[in-house]
Amino acid sequence: MSTEANLDYALARVHARHGQRLDEAGWRRLEASRELGLYLAAVRASALAEWVSTFDAEHDSHAVERALRQRWRQYVCAVAAWHPGIWQAWLSWLAWLPGLSLLAQLARADPAPAWMLADPVYGPLAPGTPAERAAAIAGSTLAPLESALTGRRSPRSAWNAHWQRLLPRADERTRQCLAQLLQAMARHEQDLLRAADSAEALRGALAHRLQRLLRIAAGTVIVTVSHLGLVALDLERLRGGLARRYLFAADAAEPH
Repeated sequence: MSTEANLDYALARVHARHGQRLDEAGWRRLEASRELGLYLAAVRASALAEWVSTFDAEHDSHAVERALRQRWRQYVCAVAAWHPGIWQAWLSWLAWLPGLSLLAQLARADPAPAWMLADPVYGPLAPGTPAERAAAIAGSTLAPLESALTGRRSPRSAWNAHWQRLLPRADERTRQCLAQLLQAMARHEQDLLRAADSAEALRGALAHRLQRLLRIAAGTVIVTVSHLGLVALDLERLRGGLARRYLFAADAAEPH
């Protein structure tokens, strides 16, 4: 089968998965459930069920975040595996985006908190000084991010530099669509820096731009990146809904 046919097959699968995403009416139904148990039950009855399959009301918010990061990595790698081999490493590198804030913490000299030590990926990197952490990451899958722990680069810059190195040679249309995607992400980051209140409207604006780009980029691998960006926004919304309800449940259980 040709590379083009393989990419067509991959994009057909991406579109099929994209069509399963929860719509706004579905989100509103979920978010009407204020209590944690009811919210989890509603999520399990929705298109988001696979993301919370291992959760229960006894988890704490840190365990929830670890599980969501792991599930995201699994999803990205599964989607990447549908694609021609030349694109797989580039797409798979998106799996590590949610952990960049953890690397920023590890770049500081502060002792790692217990919840980070419990993380199966970042916990083994966390003990010791930043220099010891940099040595540990150099021998791991995250070795391209070593400069983030030595202070030579920010985690985002280190991640992006390696992503650019992994980018295969692409046709002009793919490059143009990628430039539009990067422009949308840069605009979102700048908007977040200037935001004084909730970022919910900004995430909605980014989702609109990614959805539009998914249509514009039809037939290119940028469809997949746009889809993954929209799934990441869904997970951010799910994470927020879970965190609020877990914390509320914990507060309600505290003696007053």
